[in-house]
Amino acid sequence: MTSVRRALALSFGERYLLIMLALASNMLLARLLTPTEIGLYSVTLAVIGIAHVLRDFGVGAYLIQEKELTEAHVRTTFGISLAIGGTLFFALHLAAPWVARFYAEPEMAALMRTVALNFLVLPFCTVSLALLRRELEFKRLLYVNVVAAIVGFAVTVGLAWAGWGAFSMAVGAVATNASTGLGAWLVRRERRLLLPSFSEWRRVLGFSGQNVAANLVTTVSMDINDLAVGKILGFAPVAILSRAQGLMNLFHRDVMTAVRNVAFPAFARAHREGAAVDAHHTSSVTAVTACAWPFYGFVALFPLEILRLLFGDQWDSAVPLVPVFCLAGAIAVLANMVFPLIIAVGRIDLVTRAELLFQPARAALIVGAAVSYRSLMACALAYCAMWFIYVPLAYAVKQRCVRTHGRPLAAGCLRSAGVAAACLVPAALVSLQAGPGRDAPVSPALFAGAAAATIVAWVVLVSWSRHPLASEPLFVRTLGRFIPARRSPP
Repeated sequence: MTSVRRALALSFGERYLLIMLALASNMLLARLLTPTEIGLYSVTLAVIGIAHVLRDFGVGAYLIQEKELTEAHVRTTFGISLAIGGTLFFALHLAAPWVARFYAEPEMAALMRTVALNFLVLPFCTVSLALLRRELEFKRLLYVNVVAAIVGFAVTVGLAWAGWGAFSMAVGAVATNASTGLGAWLVRRERRLLLPSFSEWRRVLGFSGQNVAANLVTTVSMDINDLAVGKILGFAPVAILSRAQGLMNLFHRDVMTAVRNVAFPAFARAHREGAAVDAHHTSSVTAVTACAWPFYGFVALFPLEILRLLFGDQWDSAVPLVPVFCLAGAIAVLANMVFPLIIAVGRIDLVTRAELLFQPARAALIVGAAVSYRSLMACALAYCAMWFIYVPLAYAVKQRCVRTHGRPLAAGCLRSAGVAAACLVPAALVSLQAGPGRDAPVSPALFAGAAAATIVAWVVLVSWSRHPLASEPLFVRTLGRFIPARRSPP
């Protein structure tokens, strides 16, 4: 296994360990904290979202890509990180009372000041983590991030159990970042203390500042639903909306991030070798939709059961929103691989311009829905509607650098849709029998049976149909010994 493939394997392992810890933490916090407390913390994070974009300013990426890295470069990045982090800490410390008055929540000032402590800690993480990534030390990174996540998990859950409310998550985040900074420094081969410098500031900022404007617009637009809903409807509705969207994000964010981490270098390699990049994209979309659409379909059929299982009954008001977010995720998966492909062929400028166009429109639609209808369903529908706009926009941008061959893509998606529709029949029958608008979940045995039947049906349909996923090496290795794959005719 090459160093890059080994690094990717370790990166996958790290990510899924962190997902498991995060899911366990969310399940416990959903039972220990109220929706208002979780919503208060979510809105606080949204308020300081811009500061989180500025705090790194791309200096970590600079350290990774610099061809001739010197100690002056490293010290300058540390100095810039300290200066930005300190400035943001004091700015947020001063702004906290005003934000608390704006939201009419006195507790928010102290919470915001606690969260702001991260900006004093993060500069000590940025340099060490970037140098470890530059050296492809992903095994060391795995240890650092997993240990830090365990520390954060213990602190957050322990404080929530002790009755600290929203502050348990804020202190847990500080503990996680402090553990990350200390761990990253300890595992480095050279554990020298750095002194800050600004000698190479022109070179560092010349690279780091190129995409700050686009990142700011994207971050503000993505946080605007929490900001607007928190101000208009209150903190509890923010948590309800976030919890419903969280089920969609189990695939949309967590799984797809791992997929994109592999797809991006694969697209770039294909482009360098002069291969048919669009063919790689089509096969990726075909494989991903075959997995995503059954997932979203099953979650949409059993939102009450899944929310109760993961988070408890205090989140039942999120149930009607879940199918809307599942529809959004099913549409989004068609375009999730487009922008990584465009960046892989060297046209990041097209992605930046598209995001500057799409993200403000997305924010305006969600805020407009919150103001006009003052309902969570309106916000969810607005979010879903934007994905129907995003998909054709993404493919229009792609067409400018990589031509889309529509017939193979449509054929692959139709095969995935057929597999999804067929494998969901048992689950749909159970859900319809129990009643789609039910107030009580189906029995655990019936729910487990529906899940098992869906999985078995999916495996059989993919294996015995002509779906391209059946020929993927990972699928063949995993299931070949149990279900022989049907050979395609010559």
